[in-house]
Amino acid sequence: MVSIEFWGGVGVIGSSKILISDQGHRVLLDIGLDIPGGKDLFRPPVRIRPDRELADRLRMGAAPRLPGLFDPAALADGDPLGEAVGPTAVFVSHPHIDHVGLAGFVRPDIAVHAHTDTVDVLRALSSTGAGVSGGDPDWQRLMDGQKTTVGPMQVECVTVDHDVPGASGYLVHTSDGVLAFTGDIRFHGRNPERAWDFVRRAGDCAVLVTEGTTLGWEQRDNRVRDEDDVERDFAALLESTPGLVLLSMYPRDVERVRAFLEIAAAAGRTVLWPAPIAAFLRLMGVEEALDTDAVGLPEVHAAPASYVLVPDPADLPSLLDLPVGPDSVFVHANGEPLGPFEPRWEPFTDWLAALKVPLRQIGCSGHASQGDLHAMVERMRPGTVFPIHTTSPTRLHPPLGIARVIAEYGSTYDFAGGVLEKP
Repeated sequence: MVSIEFWGGVGVIGSSKILISDQGHRVLLDIGLDIPGGKDLFRPPVRIRPDRELADRLRMGAAPRLPGLFDPAALADGDPLGEAVGPTAVFVSHPHIDHVGLAGFVRPDIAVHAHTDTVDVLRALSSTGAGVSGGDPDWQRLMDGQKTTVGPMQVECVTVDHDVPGASGYLVHTSDGVLAFTGDIRFHGRNPERAWDFVRRAGDCAVLVTEGTTLGWEQRDNRVRDEDDVERDFAALLESTPGLVLLSMYPRDVERVRAFLEIAAAAGRTVLWPAPIAAFLRLMGVEEALDTDAVGLPEVHAAPASYVLVPDPADLPSLLDLPVGPDSVFVHANGEPLGPFEPRWEPFTDWLAALKVPLRQIGCSGHASQGDLHAMVERMRPGTVFPIHTTSPTRLHPPLGIARVIAEYGSTYDFAGGVLEKP
């Protein structure tokens, strides 16, 4: 019998980890940082101990106690988790920290797979000092449609649409049927055909494990903002702002970066990035990415209307060195700090208010809307669906005949959704 265990993403957004076992072989889908009880014990101002991060997380229940997964060198002395167990392989859906953050601690004899574009992002981040903790594993590159054999299982990589290069779902072909895992997915992005192709290829699967981020959000209307909305709003703010424009966005969303650079150039403005981010973008092929130091703050003061500047979100006092005030604007396009749920958000908005800099939020979600999630399940028609990566899994309502199971952390299930074992 094939079993499924959930070691993250249960009742929280992020920290996905799904373990599938078949005849002594194991496949782990995603290996994100865990957020126990909805509150990250290691959030700022807590400082990570570099040589003790995994051991500390395990002790505090902020990482999964999975035997034979982690490198013994990263564990506390004598921790039995370091003992090898059955053959295991890890598959990462995309390069966001809540899906890949623990990959650097995996045993060196366990293969860690990801789409080749995801590997490029993670290697570029490592080169600029922003890689995963513990260092890069020996990444095994995948292409769309490529299948990897793990004992009796075959794991198929399927690209989807998300707000980062290389985002993929997986189809795990097991002895009891196919388990489909969406990773993070959306249907309103630049490449919706990828998401719908995943739905087609996963049709009639035995099990669907889906992210459900937006199930926990209150939707004010049925319209979903898309990238056209974001680009239109950015262009309008550039036109209407007489002074310096400040910007926060995901550097890993390379497609949006390229679009914003074009919009800024058309408006006669140059985008300036912190040096590490500019270096990352150049490694990702965005050769025109300039860092602030290369231009210099005197130039920005001399002609603030000629620039869009991306501040370091960890250095709010650096805003004092900029020509900002009521004729400026801070454009928040899904960057850091991520939102009001994050501890850094209140100090960030307090600083803007004190400097009298207006804040405009223009982003769009990287996650499927509630309507698209329900349409996906209806088209796919799995036997059993597990909604994870959400604070409100009970808001997913599958059609009659499809079993919805609300997973519990560390519990073991069969493909019909039955509980085999509780922790």
